[in-house]
Amino acid sequence: MSSEPAAVCGKDSGEQSAQHKQSRTMYPRVFAVDLHDVDGDRFQDSRQAGFSWYVLTTTLLVSLSVISIGWSFGVVNVSKSIICQITPLGPGNTHSGEFPNRIPFSNSAWTIAVGILAVGGFLGALVSGAISDSIGRRNALVVNNGLCLAGSVLMGTATTAVHFTLGRFVIGIACGVASGVANTYVGEIAPLKWHGFYGSFFQLSIVIGLLFGQLAAMHATGGTGWRIVVAFPGVFSLIQIALLPLRVESPRYLLKAHHINEARHALLTLRRGYDVAAEWQESLLSLDVVEINASNVRYHSDQWSATAAAASAVPANDQADANALDKNDSKLTMKTKGHKAVDDNVAASSLTFAENMPVERATHVSGVWQTLCGRTRDDLRHLMACCIVLMVLQQLSGISAILFSDSGVVRDILDPFSPLSAPWTCVVVCGTSLPAIFLCLACVDRLGRRALLLGSLGGMSVCCVLISAGLFYGPNSMVMAAVFLCYFVFNMGAGIVPWFIISEVIPSYSLSAATTLCCSLYWVMSIAIGLMVPLIENIVPQWLFVIFGCFTLAGFLLVMLFVPETMNCPITEVVKKHSGNIHVVVKPYRRLNASGSIGGTSRSLLELFKC
Repeated sequence: MSSEPAAVCGKDSGEQSAQHKQSRTMYPRVFAVDLHDVDGDRFQDSRQAGFSWYVLTTTLLVSLSVISIGWSFGVVNVSKSIICQITPLGPGNTHSGEFPNRIPFSNSAWTIAVGILAVGGFLGALVSGAISDSIGRRNALVVNNGLCLAGSVLMGTATTAVHFTLGRFVIGIACGVASGVANTYVGEIAPLKWHGFYGSFFQLSIVIGLLFGQLAAMHATGGTGWRIVVAFPGVFSLIQIALLPLRVESPRYLLKAHHINEARHALLTLRRGYDVAAEWQESLLSLDVVEINASNVRYHSDQWSATAAAASAVPANDQADANALDKNDSKLTMKTKGHKAVDDNVAASSLTFAENMPVERATHVSGVWQTLCGRTRDDLRHLMACCIVLMVLQQLSGISAILFSDSGVVRDILDPFSPLSAPWTCVVVCGTSLPAIFLCLACVDRLGRRALLLGSLGGMSVCCVLISAGLFYGPNSMVMAAVFLCYFVFNMGAGIVPWFIISEVIPSYSLSAATTLCCSLYWVMSIAIGLMVPLIENIVPQWLFVIFGCFTLAGFLLVMLFVPETMNCPITEVVKKHSGNIHVVVKPYRRLNASGSIGGTSRSLLELFKC
């Protein structure tokens, strides 16, 4: 373990080291092992925690919920001609026991069955924040897996079109809840330096689900084998129902729910071997309401005015206890509104912050409307706008038109040659995108979010131009090459970063509201694109990717001007820098240096990526 913490938010190592030494003086040490077993001065700040097998295995377990999303989309991508025959029952459609080998569908009924998953996803995303705030992130995933299991059983035992469609709707709700809760949970347990790495598992899981769901559907061509394929997400649900209760709950949620001892235990489990005092303090500051009973001073974030009178309100015996923290003999008592006081070792600076920020009344957890209007402790309008734009751009980039063979450019090019060419091409597109995701996993916490987003959206703009040129003038080989490249660069940034950046810029008190809004918009845009793409293809098919190219170019400019860099930045620092109304975050160009060389300008170009 390195004793020198890495730089955070562009600060050099010397400055960061000095700040870390100062934090050791400010914060009492809280360790994951007994104090007599270690030398406390050699322990590293948990905000600089490295790779953790516990966090990795928890993330992989949560990712099973996300694999179910990709699987549910993938199995119907090729099932119109392979799994569910769109004809009434006849001599060729025999029964196997109580279940028919094929379910009769009309074309419109099949379209509804495919699209209703996104409708369920929208409804699930709408309630995901309320569920995770009421019963916890981990418990919400456990309950949601019960819903996913029910949807899988409904589809696997379907005998009619209505039965099958109901199963798709139920599992769609489960997918919507998982899209919101899984990101929040992983974002709250991941260490700061590895936040992008663990957050990238969401898109990786979706692609894996798409890939293997399509492969399984393409090989389930006889008898009732398709029932096993559509019901397979139930296996993922059973695994999570059995194992997720063995993992810790999110420490930030436990603090919001006033479970102080459980929160401290969870944080120590996640950061074993690190000094968690500073991270504990940052978790406290991200809440909307904190009461510190030891100083008899209440801290609420609805008002942020400092006063000297609070400092004098600390009784002498409490002050003496605070001075004895370094000897590990005293405890600050944390008390939350409406709950009993709980003794716990907390940061000594909690008292300092509480003294400087008293207010008269408590506030409640921020809702969607309050967050959008800036009526929260911190004005989050700019950060919310960034999250919304990035989430919507995922659908406006035209990825759905590439992936899904029932309506897309791949089908139009390859279907005349073979009915299975388009589905197999979609499988290959998903497979070749995996290296892009693994490359992003390796680079996301080194290059930064802005660099990946700008490179991804810029590359997609070029690919859309190439696809459009190929559709207008040919050859088809250029179109297919551009399709592969487009999905590759999509998974280098635009498909990954929006899912985890929400938990990097939104404090805990508004995180559920922000996640609910962004994920709901994602599902709404999925429905809208699914309806609009066939319409545009029927009217002006060659111009479809010209439209998508305009959206990706606009996204490139918006990211360059407005989206802040969040790599290795604590939420409190991001909010402090970028709270308020929408504003430009890119730094102005520096002038040429005195010698007239372009060194300064070159550095300023890099600042476009890391402002």
